[in-house]
Amino acid sequence: MARDWESDFSKWTERASDREERRYEWMRDAIRDALRASGTLSSYSFVVYAKGSYPNFTNVVRDSDVDIAAELTELYKADFIGDVEGENLQSLGHSLYTGTYDLPEFKNDVEQALIDGFGSSAIERGKKAIHVRERQQGLAADVVPCVTHRTFTSRAHYWQGIRLRNDAPPWEEIDNYPAQHKERGTAKNDRTNRRYKRVVRILKRLENEMVKKDVIAEVPSFLIESAVYNVPAGHFTSPVNWTGRVRNALAHIFNGTMSADCVRSSDWMEVNNIKYLFHPAQGWTYQQAHGFASEAWDYIGFD
Repeated sequence: MARDWESDFSKWTERASDREERRYEWMRDAIRDALRASGTLSSYSFVVYAKGSYPNFTNVVRDSDVDIAAELTELYKADFIGDVEGENLQSLGHSLYTGTYDLPEFKNDVEQALIDGFGSSAIERGKKAIHVRERQQGLAADVVPCVTHRTFTSRAHYWQGIRLRNDAPPWEEIDNYPAQHKERGTAKNDRTNRRYKRVVRILKRLENEMVKKDVIAEVPSFLIESAVYNVPAGHFTSPVNWTGRVRNALAHIFNGTMSADCVRSSDWMEVNNIKYLFHPAQGWTYQQAHGFASEAWDYIGFD
């Protein structure tokens, strides 16, 4: 008997359960409390907030780690694009902070605060994030120590995001834009009658099933979400069912990632619509997106 994909897809549109939401909220609040309790960190200005799939409602159960940003706002880093190259930093409102406390020290203090709050056995430091192990009350979490970052495109305009640092060689710094991610993902969802995020959840759950059955290797959750973000709005609104919307999304991703033309292309952006989805410094490739779309198409049985 043929599988009823439409029934499965309809179920897969749903958001996480209330129980999972409560476990997410518990861990988010427990991490915030641990950092606020630190005597060392109390000397500096910082904010703690969730980013990634949970606040954007694109999370599914298997991809359940919570991403928490611990953002040092005591100062900010700045980059410049175009005509503002080489401009005086203070003329663009750069923080006047002149101390030696910076992201490496902040990351060490965040780690110690988490150890004090959760116990050393629950904490594992990674290259970019500090992992907090799952417990009965809360989901596993990755705490990302970062600093406020601004990219100036003119004297009057900048993108504000965050900058994190890799602890291991080549010690690169990475810029992310969680506020724009949330804003533009919500706008895309509105333009598609709330179907964009539902299709993201369908494809994430489909990927989970395919990985579990050893059909494919794991595909980064953010890659799937961003790839679907680049699917034209009409592909979500004109089909009459979820099977048609999934078919349209997979076909667009497959056709758009057939060659390196999609690298550094404005047709393929992260959900923040600031960074290219495909470029050499990313932790994934366009071939991964193409391969996922191809394998998913065959797995479903589209012709």
